Amino acid sequence: MSRQRRGGPSGKAARLARRLKLASASELKRQTFYALENASRGRLAAKATGFALFALIVANAVIVFFSAEPGLDPVAAWVIARFYTFSTICFGLEYLARIWIADLAFGDVSPWRARLRYVCSPLGIIDLLSFMPNLVAWFVPVTPQLHDAVNVLRLVRLIKISRYMRGLRTIGRVLSKRKHEIVASFLVIGLLVVVSSILMYEIESPVQPDAFNSLLTGLYWAVETVTGTGYGDIVPVTVPGRLVGSLVMLLSVALVAIPGGIFAAGFVAEFQNASLRKIERDERRGSRPAAKAPTDGGAAGEEESDGDDAGPTEGEG
Repeated sequence: MSRQRRGGPSGKAARLARRLKLASASELKRQTFYALENASRGRLAAKATGFALFALIVANAVIVFFSAEPGLDPVAAWVIARFYTFSTICFGLEYLARIWIADLAFGDVSPWRARLRYVCSPLGIIDLLSFMPNLVAWFVPVTPQLHDAVNVLRLVRLIKISRYMRGLRTIGRVLSKRKHEIVASFLVIGLLVVVSSILMYEIESPVQPDAFNSLLTGLYWAVETVTGTGYGDIVPVTVPGRLVGSLVMLLSVALVAIPGGIFAAGFVAEFQNASLRKIERDERRGSRPAAKAPTDGGAAGEEESDGDDAGPTEGEG
């Protein structure tokens, strides 16, 4: 495995390397790291910067919703355009800052490899797409197609909010740890969809060729039936077709529940692990001699972190 699970020997070594790099980094770089990765540990300026970035992402979500309305007032359109310009500049500066502090976020590798890891990570690509299309549109002629593409890519900014929501991080960890079971369950569901779509097409197409005119139509019926949506726009009318449909519905009740059970078990395990980590941290604090806590959110505060609070989010998914 390229990256072992948190809590293992390599995970502890990575956290230790990150703490050492944080301790030796300049104050500006350390506070920049806290502002972007864990604002609660930084000074007032770092906390304010982290909150401002979160508020900017939420504001973009709201503005995207209103900007899609047709017939905007010219003044409102001008304000929205200026807001997008401001957001593009802020997200561009954030991207450069994240490249700068990547060696602190990924403390177990060399600085240039850490920066490359961030740039190539899923969240790094999202950070790039959050400002690059708008930046390109400033310097090239804006065609209607380019304008529509930029508007669609602005939605990528909403994904950035995942850094500030631990629930979304938990989903990412569950997907990473249970990926083999999840993939296997979806493969079984996919097999049921493909087999049932072919059977239904072969049975129903001679009787109602307009309804089941291709295998893709049969596939649509199968997905509609397996998921329990049941729009009723395509239904079997023959006895064999209805028998196949009944069998598919009965099988789908059991099969579709499997991924939900896997997710539920994964969430329970994550919450239990989080509780155990909290108990272990409390025990470590109680066993240590009393010491004056750092007031500047410095690197000493990292000693009480288990890696989930201050660790990089780019490497988790």
